[in-house]
Amino acid sequence: MTSGTARARTTPVPPVGAGWLITFVLAMTGVAAGWFGPLQILLPAQAEAFEAAEAGSKEAALALVSGTGALVSLIANPLWGVLSDRLRSSRGPRVPVILAGTAIGVLGLLILANAPSVGWMVTGWACAQLGLNGPAAAYAALIADRVPPSQRGLVGALFGIAQTLGVVTGTALAVASDSSGAGYVALAIAVPALGAGWLLAQGRRSGDFGTALPPPVAAGRLRGGLPPLFAWAWGMRFLMNFGNALILLYLYFYLDDAVGVEDPETAVLLVTVLVVLIAAATAGVAGGLSDRLRRRRAFAVAAAGATVAGTVTLATLPPYPVVIGAATALGCGWGLYLAVDMAMVTATLTDPTTHATMLGIANIAAVLPQVAAPLVAAALVAGPLGYSGLYGLAALTAAGAVLCVARLPDRY
Repeated sequence: MTSGTARARTTPVPPVGAGWLITFVLAMTGVAAGWFGPLQILLPAQAEAFEAAEAGSKEAALALVSGTGALVSLIANPLWGVLSDRLRSSRGPRVPVILAGTAIGVLGLLILANAPSVGWMVTGWACAQLGLNGPAAAYAALIADRVPPSQRGLVGALFGIAQTLGVVTGTALAVASDSSGAGYVALAIAVPALGAGWLLAQGRRSGDFGTALPPPVAAGRLRGGLPPLFAWAWGMRFLMNFGNALILLYLYFYLDDAVGVEDPETAVLLVTVLVVLIAAATAGVAGGLSDRLRRRRAFAVAAAGATVAGTVTLATLPPYPVVIGAATALGCGWGLYLAVDMAMVTATLTDPTTHATMLGIANIAAVLPQVAAPLVAAALVAGPLGYSGLYGLAALTAAGAVLCVARLPDRY
């Protein structure tokens, strides 16, 4: 063990302040907007437009685009994590990855804005996913680098809230642009703009978190394999995100074709805002409470229970007012999960020289569902069970997450 590693493990990490938290949340909100704005409305609407031009079914086009992008993300996230552990700059060890990834992601969004075919949609979304995974991996690693365990429930919850705020921001920009290419351009501006505050603050305090990491020569190597509890935390994250991916992927088509709302774009926005507001409020309260109680497991179990209740309701194909009620339950479930997810995952990490590498592997559990969900969802929706089968499976995956949670420690 190097002396640098020893210092990294024994030196107490000071608490983060309000300014750091605000700029951190804004930066992650921008990344999430670049992800979920296209997924919620822009990509489905674009696929529908190509279907009208007789370029194939909208469901198949969306599955191809989202599945390809998720596959790229599956590979890109852990690779960005390794780079983030190895690279250093005068502004901090995570900054090069944030800058490079943001630039590539913006390029992908601009390609989507001018895509003349489904093939160009695939290219643009793959480029966007490749790039945006860079800052996402770096920001996740900052929680392990810079946040003491006593704050990880709160900061992890804010990290999740930032992602849900990104959903609203991206969806709102998509609706404001009338689901046109201008929505992609707006997102291409919003992603770097929201991240600029953190980067500027980091430039003024370049040693803010860099001194907590060992020299780069030691970084990025997994010593002794994966921590034993890490696999269970990985499984919990995979199952919860797989269920969430099933819920979100065809929400636009579900409200349009199965529920029969007159304006599916506005309906998606309303449902999304409701879920995000409830999730944000729930996560904010539950994250801080889990820090004070020093308990995480009960919150994760409650998250799975609320998700099961919401998805079972959606599986009955209810009228739109009941969908709103189901969305309320889903918002509570997702908020409870966000409150403890990062805290539970980072608690399984044992080597500070591989924070971003390990979290890159952990993020596969959030990305892999985006690869699998389009394949599974397309088959279920086209089959005899239709949307009932889709949301029934989402309920089963949330229930399965409880089995993983039971193997994780309850106190920290």
